[in-house]
Amino acid sequence: MSTIRDQRLQIRVDPQRKQLLERAAGAAHENLSAFVLGAASRHAEEVLAERSVIELSPQAAQAFGDALAQPARVNERLAAALGRPPRFRWVD
Repeated sequence: MSTIRDQRLQIRVDPQRKQLLERAAGAAHENLSAFVLGAASRHAEEVLAERSVIELSPQAAQAFGDALAQPARVNERLAAALGRPPRFRWVD
């Protein structure tokens, strides 16, 4: 069963960015519209998932609050891991 697509989305883009998107769409063996729509949809789902609300029962909320209020316990493995240099670097 196919979905009827009757809504239009228009964007303006500079020539360099359009060329980049066209190259990437070609590499993915998709047309430009399908590539952009897929990438935008995936990103939209990620953004919305990060902002989801988690509902807890009163008992679960109390247990969660209690767990947060307790000081963390550092065991030997965690202490060793924290002492090692990181294997990644942040790129901001």
